[in-house]
Amino acid sequence: MNAPIRENDPTELDRFKRNIDLVDYAERQGYQVKKEGRRGDWHQLEKDGEVLIVTRKADHQVYLNTGDDRDMGSVIDFAKTRGGNGHGLNLGQVRQQLREYLNDGPAPTRVYAAPVDVSRLNALPVGDPDHERQQQEDRKTRLIAEVLGVNKELTDRTYLHGRGITDSTIDSPAFQGRIFTAQQNEHKNTAFPLYNEQGLASIEQKNEHYKNLLPLPKNGIWVSHPTQGKDMPVERVVVSESAIDSLSHYQLKHAQDSRNTLYIATSGTPTEAQVALIQRVIDKQEPKEIVLANDRDAGGRQFNMNYMNELHPARPLVPVADQEAYKEASRPVEWHATSDKYHTALKVSYHHDSAESGAAQVQQLTDRVARMNGTQEAGPTIALEVQRSTERETVLRLSVAKADTAQLEVISQELYRQREQLRPEQERGQEAFIRVDYPQAKDWNRELELTAQGMSAEQIRAQAQLDEQQRAAEREQRQHQRQAEYARSAAMERDEQETRRQYDEQQRQQRVRDNSPETQAERQAEDRRFNQAVLGAAAAAGHKDEETLFRSYRTEQEAAAHTAQFVHARDAGLVLLKEYINDNPPPTGRKVDEAEQAELRDQARYAERPAAAGLPAAPLDEKVATWRIDELEPNTTGRAEAWKEILDSSGYSIRTGEVRSTVDEQGIRRAEFDMTYRNDQPDIAIIHAIVTNTNARAEAGREQYAGVRVVESEADQTARQAAAEAAVIQPHNRDRSLDVAAKPSIEAMAGAQGSEKQLIIKVNEPAIAPGERGQAEALQAAVIGSGAKAGDIQSTTDTDGIRHSEIKVSYHTDQPDIERVSYTLDAVAMQDGNYLIEDSNDRTHRREMSHTQNLKQPCQSLELGQ
Repeated sequence: MNAPIRENDPTELDRFKRNIDLVDYAERQGYQVKKEGRRGDWHQLEKDGEVLIVTRKADHQVYLNTGDDRDMGSVIDFAKTRGGNGHGLNLGQVRQQLREYLNDGPAPTRVYAAPVDVSRLNALPVGDPDHERQQQEDRKTRLIAEVLGVNKELTDRTYLHGRGITDSTIDSPAFQGRIFTAQQNEHKNTAFPLYNEQGLASIEQKNEHYKNLLPLPKNGIWVSHPTQGKDMPVERVVVSESAIDSLSHYQLKHAQDSRNTLYIATSGTPTEAQVALIQRVIDKQEPKEIVLANDRDAGGRQFNMNYMNELHPARPLVPVADQEAYKEASRPVEWHATSDKYHTALKVSYHHDSAESGAAQVQQLTDRVARMNGTQEAGPTIALEVQRSTERETVLRLSVAKADTAQLEVISQELYRQREQLRPEQERGQEAFIRVDYPQAKDWNRELELTAQGMSAEQIRAQAQLDEQQRAAEREQRQHQRQAEYARSAAMERDEQETRRQYDEQQRQQRVRDNSPETQAERQAEDRRFNQAVLGAAAAAGHKDEETLFRSYRTEQEAAAHTAQFVHARDAGLVLLKEYINDNPPPTGRKVDEAEQAELRDQARYAERPAAAGLPAAPLDEKVATWRIDELEPNTTGRAEAWKEILDSSGYSIRTGEVRSTVDEQGIRRAEFDMTYRNDQPDIAIIHAIVTNTNARAEAGREQYAGVRVVESEADQTARQAAAEAAVIQPHNRDRSLDVAAKPSIEAMAGAQGSEKQLIIKVNEPAIAPGERGQAEALQAAVIGSGAKAGDIQSTTDTDGIRHSEIKVSYHTDQPDIERVSYTLDAVAMQDGNYLIEDSNDRTHRREMSHTQNLKQPCQSLELGQ
């Protein structure tokens, strides 16, 4: 008999995790399984546009919401966030619901594949971190250069004017050098650069119905100049979600309050790195006030709650060993807000000296929540749960429906004041250091638009309510459309399943009829009649043709024996043919597409020839190259499988093994698989081109090849190169971008007509006084002295006093002094503070031509007798 379950048995939660099938539980909540792994190691579930991935972790299942990486966990977390008809459950309610689920009967047992053996991956050599950092830096420089080019300036104000931003705001000194025009072909977008302590970190581009942030780490912020100049102390910092909101806030508010202000924007949801960077700006500028100017919605309120916990007045520097570090103030209470599709939650952590003092602090918060719940007409809206309590720490979780997020913001503001009171007196800061400034409309740009229409504050608030009602109606309409689409898909899937079931049932019944004794007896009788008809037809044909030649036999015994063998073989063949036709009705026929025809041809082409009789088979000399493919974003998968599928469907004589993968601490999946080939295959030159050009393009920084590399031994690479050069089939009929380029001879390179190449030199150096000669001017003179052409120096100076310069350089690969030009450019690249933005193919060609010119000079001297 099972032992009784205690109401708060801590082991019960572990049993729930182990014994409850999360996929089956989710299906009972209305989710549908749309996809699953071939080995059954993951399932994709969908409901109302929400996509969940369920997989296994240790001894239980876990889920991940692909649209919100904070929504994850076990069946306990699933029930807490989605139970109660979407309103969420507390832990006691979760226990009751999961007990009822288990009492309904056991769920289907799912067999998961064994965990992947990562011992081989762990044994692989670790790449050079400096090389990887340089590759990332080169990729960032290339992406930014493609957007901004050489001249960073604002040449098109159409988008800004369309958002209500006036020329006087755009021309303000606070925003000079902080808004550019990005032009690619005929398209023009407005670009907002994001900076960090190392310089330009990324770029956000915007246009009508278009928004794009470069695929780089989001570790920079958009920051203006101080409105009264950098020589005046900054009195206020305004933080908002977008640069457009910052410009709108300035246009609406700055005339009424002209204090020296710095504007900061995060381009959407702030990351941990951005919050830390904002704090360092506060440490440096020492403002008296922080204004949080985020949107008036659940997302903006969540950002404000977290900012109030993370941002502090300027921290002093204190000596630590031989260095200096910022002195952090104590945090007797901390909080952090999160949200999912339906709810907003606030996790509050109290740090105290004793359990008694912690209980008093928690009681103060509990009383405040009770008072707020008591004022709600529809009943309590804030759920409070004590998650953990020790002698030194107490952790609570408060949750509300997303529409009631403002109530948690009120609690956060009280926690902010409570923290200042709990701190030692010497650590207490000014109480009004952080101030929340909400727009009358949804965001500051919408308020700017309505203000320009002549609306009063009351009219703007009324219009904001209408806007919210319209957005809610649109969301509801999209929800109905998604539900209708899911219903149609489910109906079609049910119809397909029913059609397959009916067909399978018909086939089963047909097999039963075909194998019945009556049908077999009828088939045997028909076979006998068929055989008699064939014999009669043969006899009639023999009588009609008297001149037919017959085989002569030496004896009657030989004739009789041969005739018996013929009749037996013929009868047996007819019977087998008849049974085959009955058991396998002729197919109705299907079309074979070109891909299948190519596959069949290749299978016949590369079929292994049988070994000659009496000769031993030669051993196969197979080579193995390992493809290593990394994901570009955390918590993503599928790149390695996509590359493997491309290789498998290429039709060449290669084989790929299973994908092996592991996930690092940052959530990046790193996968690999083996590719097997033989150097004696006729298409070895094409295989060599695939491997060689994949590595070359990855090193050149091509975006689609990022994180892809093929690893093999030098001996295998050399052997394949020799086999490729001698192969009969060369990749001439393939896409020319996949060809293996033959290395030209010295004579051919020397006699070939050169081409003009261009590159950009970037120089970062301390600002110089007017009229002085800096590092950029010295490099410009050196480049011109080498024989190359150098354009004018384009320079800007940032708020930290760093001068950023760019020089456009061009040269011809056939000019006589190409060796000196190449040597000068390489020397410039090695100098600190200099960066060369140059195509990798151009760099290789330049160095080869320099080497060719160096070899050509002695040869010419010998020919001239010098």
